[in-house]
Formats: sequence, C-alpha cells, structure tokens
Amino acid sequence: MPLRLTGRHYSLRTHLIVFAAGILIPAIILAGVLLGRSAALERAQLEARLIQVAEDLANDIDRDIARDFTLLHTLARMPSLASEDWQSFYAQAKAALQDKAYVVLIDSSMRQLVNTYAPYGSQPPLTGDPETARRMIASKQADVSDVFVSLATKTPVFNVNIPILREGEVRYILHLGQLTDDLVPILRGQNLGPEWTSVVLDRKGAILARSREHEKHVGKIYPQFADDMKVTDRAVIRTTNLDGAPVLRAVVRSRISGWLVSAGIPVAMAEAPLRRGLWQWGLASVAAIAVALGLAWLFARAMQAPMQYASRAALALGRGETVPALQSHLAEANTITEALEKAGVELTERAAQQRLLLNELNHRVKNVLTVVQAVIMRTLSDQQPLREAREQLIARVQALGRAQEHLVRTDWKGAAIKDIVASELEPFSVRVRLDGPDLTITGRMVQTLSLLLHELATNAAKHGSLSDDKGRVSVIWSVAGSGKDARFRFRWEERDGPSLKPPSRTGFGTALLESAIPSDPNIKPRLSYEPEGFVYEFDVPLAALAIDR
Repeated sequence: MPLRLTGRHYSLRTHLIVFAAGILIPAIILAGVLLGRSAALERAQLEARLIQVAEDLANDIDRDIARDFTLLHTLARMPSLASEDWQSFYAQAKAALQDKAYVVLIDSSMRQLVNTYAPYGSQPPLTGDPETARRMIASKQADVSDVFVSLATKTPVFNVNIPILREGEVRYILHLGQLTDDLVPILRGQNLGPEWTSVVLDRKGAILARSREHEKHVGKIYPQFADDMKVTDRAVIRTTNLDGAPVLRAVVRSRISGWLVSAGIPVAMAEAPLRRGLWQWGLASVAAIAVALGLAWLFARAMQAPMQYASRAALALGRGETVPALQSHLAEANTITEALEKAGVELTERAAQQRLLLNELNHRVKNVLTVVQAVIMRTLSDQQPLREAREQLIARVQALGRAQEHLVRTDWKGAAIKDIVASELEPFSVRVRLDGPDLTITGRMVQTLSLLLHELATNAAKHGSLSDDKGRVSVIWSVAGSGKDARFRFRWEERDGPSLKPPSRTGFGTALLESAIPSDPNIKPRLSYEPEGFVYEFDVPLAALAIDR
C-alpha cells in the first residue's frame, strides 16, 4: 500500500534549517550542561584543594605542638624539678630551649615559680593565663591555651601545657610559651600566592596568626569568623573577609589544640573560570547557530536538483527500468543511484545470508540446549533434596550463561582462560591467586571449563577453604613443551580451610571433575583430599583444551 502524506509539506531547505537547529540546540544545551558540570567539578576540586591546604597547615601546627609536648615531658622528668630546686631547673630549662621559646612553671595556686623569659627570681607573681590553668586543674590533662598577652613578654602568646601530678592531684603546671609570630612562617610556608589568606583562630574565635597583616589583627575577634566557629571537623564556607569582600574559605579544626585553621581565596577568583566559560559558551552558540543556518540554506539549494534526479531514478527502478547514471556534484545523489542499481542483487544475497544465519543460530541453540539438558538430568539424578537440586541447577545454568557470554564476544572462536577463571571466582577474588600464561580455550571447551571451575568454587565455598575467613585458593596453570607434544597442566589448590574427607557418593560435581576434561588413558585427573586442603589437578595435551601459542 503506498504511503500517503497528509498535512502541509515543506521544502528541503526548510527541513535542513530545522534539522540544523534541531541538532545545534540540543548540542548547545548539552554544552551548557557540561559546562555546568565542569564548573561544579572545578568547584569541587577547588574546595578539595582548600581543604587540603587547611589540613596541611593544621597538621604542620599539630606537629610543632606535639614536639612541644615532647619537650615539656622531657623537662618534667628533670631531677631538679622533682627536688624543687627551682634555680637549677631554671638554668637547665633555659639551656635546653636555647632562646627558641620560654618555660613557665606555676603551682596550683597560679603562682609563677620559674619563668625563663625573665631573669631568675624576677618572674611575674602570677600566671597570665589563669583560665587554662583552672581548666587543667579540673581535667588533669595536657592542654593548649588560647591567645593571651604575656605578663613577661608583653606580647600576644600561647602556651603548650602539661600538668605535673603529686598524689593524684595537680601540683604544678609546666608551660612552654610561644609567640604567636612563630605561627606566621607556618602559614606562609605553603607558598600559596598573594590571593590566599590563611588564619588560625583559638577556641574563642580570636586570631592567633594570619598570613597577611598578622600584627594588625592578632588577638582580635571579628564577626566575619562567626561561621568558622561552628565547624566541628572541617567545612568549606562562603563568607566575607576582613575587608568585606566575598571569599571561599576552608576551615579545619586542629586535633591537638582545638584551634581552627582556615585557608581562603576570593570568590571572584573561584568563579572566574565559570564566568569565562559562560561568555565563551554564549558567543560560540550564537556563532554556531548563524553558521549552521546559513550552511543549511546553501546546501539545500545545491542538493535540490540532484535529489529530484535521484527520485526519478527510484521510480524507474520500481517500474523495472534501467536506472540511468548520474554525474552530479553531489556524491550522495550519485551513490543513491548506484545503490538503487545494486538493490535487487543485494536484497537477494541478504535473504540468502539471513537463512544461513538462522540455520547457524538454530544449530548453536540446539547444542546449548543439549548441554543444559545433560546438566539438568545429572543434577536431578544426584539423590538430593529438591530445593538443593534447584539451587545447584540454577547456579550451573548461570555458569553456562557466563560461558556463553565469553563465546558470543569472540564469535564462538574461544575465550581467554584468565577471563573464564576470573568470572567464575569473582566473588572470592581477594582470596584467590591466579598464575598462568595467556591462553585461549577452544570454543568447544569453554562451557566445560566454566562448569568445572564453577563446581570447584561452589565446593570450596560450601565445604572447603572459601567457607571461612582464613582459607585461600591458588589456581595455577602452565604449558610444557611445544608443538604436538605441548601439554596443559592445571592445579586447583586450597589451603588454610577446614579438613575435608572424600565424598561418600559420586555426584555430578565429582563426576564432572573426573571425566569432563579429555585426558590420556594413563593420566587421569587427580582429586586429593589432603590435610592442608583439597587439590585438583589434570595434565592433558594442549590441543585438547587450548589453542597452541
């Protein structure tokens, strides 16, 4: 029945213009989506970079504090401190520090006993950080102070502190005083560039150190860091800097001190790639649409006459007439007329080929069904409960299905032995060691080897070394000799599993292991139930199983 078109009809030019627009618009939308995803990926990478920088800074600071704790514990073990010989302890501590920091020793009443920053005996009477001292007396734990102004140095400092216990109570507190200026080189050591700003906040939100204008801001609390104080572990937040400009800042909380370490960059810098991409996308989209519409109009004009000629040639072929040759500037139209001329011959050949493919498919399906039938009969004849037989049957048919997949991928020419072994042992891959050369199993043996490996893996998972968490399996194969004398050797070895005994009856699995692989009359497959684990081996001519290398 001839096809009749109803409704309005449009010219080739209109169709090409609509086609060009239909191709370009989704492409433009897709480009926009990809641009958005790319921007999101860049944003995620930038946030990951920010987090990494903040974590690196926090780790650097934590390492310094950990070294300070080690030094304090060393000083705490000095005999002069145990004997309360404060003058000797002062001299020893000052010599140990070499003017890199200063040590303060206070008692539980907050009174300073030693301060190596000042000459011995001229230390301030009380500690300049009573809050940390009271916290340590209550907790009896080491602590790191917040920023405060030292009574001795008259500058912002922080203390690394350990308690010294006597009879279970805090008798003394040993401080290692550090200038906040010592933190600035750590913040600047990453060489991040002038647009980056790194900040260390204490637990109250006061600035301990800042990579830029440190002296101006140290010890001060700013509302711009209010969101930072809510971070319990790590986070990336969008906020403003001290100049009021929008910034993207990663905040990480120190594991040792509880301080907050942040690294930030201006939002304008973070979003600059996206803005450039949007401009480029918009300009490219407009240009692409204009060029596509113009080319569609020109091509339609050039294609109209050859297409009309090709349509007349098709009508001639339908009437059984000879298709006249076409020599035009449009190669596709010339190709159409040539194709019309050959269409009859090709249709005949295609029908014959289709019949051949159907016959081949029928043959292969019959072979597969024959194997499935044999599996069903042997499984159901093993005298086992119906439910267990059903589960085994399903698993064996699935193994055949995996073998079929290997064969389909290679057009039934064979499959790599590593692929077969890996697919059957995939659930246990972390506990299985494979070792052997690259070999291609012949097409007729792929199903057999797949079923054999399935039975070995199933038995190992139910009763053997894969039935617990300790067992391991080694699958080793090799080729000895060459040419007609080449032999294929296979070994399945289980270790560290439960001890096994030979089965009381010969079921499908045992029969398959003993007879599935064609072997020499004098060299049979070996099933060994050793105390160390089950071992299965066979040694056959290479030609019986695989393609010779």
